[in-house]
This record gives sequence, C-alpha cells and structure tokens, in this order.
Amino acid sequence: MTRGLTAAVTTGISGETVVRTVAVELDFPSGFVRWNASPADITISGNTFTGVGALGSISMSDEGTELRSYGLTVGLSGIPRDAVTIALSEDYQGRAATVWDVPMDTATLQPLASPVIIFRGRMDQMEITLGETAQVTLKLENRLTDWERARITRYTDVDQRDRDANDGSFRFVSATTDKDIIWPARSFWQ
Repeated sequence: MTRGLTAAVTTGISGETVVRTVAVELDFPSGFVRWNASPADITISGNTFTGVGALGSISMSDEGTELRSYGLTVGLSGIPRDAVTIALSEDYQGRAATVWDVPMDTATLQPLASPVIIFRGRMDQMEITLGETAQVTLKLENRLTDWERARITRYTDVDQRDRDANDGSFRFVSATTDKDIIWPARSFWQ
C-alpha cells in the first residue's frame, strides 16, 4: 500500500539501493527535541533533526487488525550527564511525540519529500541509566490509550470553571443538595 507517497519517494524506494532513516520529534515544555537515526542532520518541513547515528534506537512499530493501543520505545545513549536535566526536571508525560519513516536521496542523504508518519502518540515513561554517559529510554503510547482512561467529571462549580473560567452556571448547585423542595407548593392547592 502506497499511503499517498509522492512520485519522488516511490522512485526512491523502488530503486536498487534504498536509503532511509527514522526521525523522532518530542514536544517537551522547554521546546521540541528532534533527532534522526542517520549520522547527519536532516531538515524536514523547515525543522532540523539532529543526526545521532548508532547512538539512537527505536523499537518496531506494530500494527494489527484489532482495536487496541500499540506503543513504541525510543532510546538514546551517549548523552552527556549534564544534558539529562531536561529528562529529569520537565513534566513530559502526555505530551506529543511523532515518528517518521524518512526515505532519503542516495547522493545527498537528505529527505526525498514528505516523510511518512509511522507513529503519532504521547510520551509515557522515561527510564534513565547514568554512568560515564547517560542512556535514556522513552516509552511512547498511542493516543488510543486515552479510551481506556476514566473520564470523571461532576456537575459542580469547580469542574465547570476548569472547562470555562468565566462560566458560573453551576455556582448554586451545592446549595440545592440539602434543600427540601416541596412540589407543588402547599399554597397552590389551597
């Protein structure tokens, strides 16, 4: 299945020699982290993806016929210890992560055209191993995982103001919970 590949990509992957890499974009609160598995930096949609070569790893991307969440694991080794602070100090869980399969030109080692997204999801858990250099392993989860999470909301002023800070329509709900209401009023029948 071609999944809407451009003519340049189709020609590139049909050749005798196929050069490709994987690019990863992680959205941390301090900014995006972008890297690719080739030894050279590449540019995709105006963004530079740093080449990490053999220092990076990525697990296989699974697909299946049943409706379930598939995850992915991204690893990076050889990181200087002082550069691990971004992983230790930032609230990254639930933030966006995207992985592309990037077919490349054999002569220039630059992307041929629009790469194919092979995974889009959220960052989940990060494991850090410290030594002379650090190794970071990040688990990514599919957005389908959100279906399994309970959505608990209540008809309270606090929950409504979380959705819209200016909406005070539920401000009297708590006052009505202990109120005795007689319907119709006794004076109505007399």
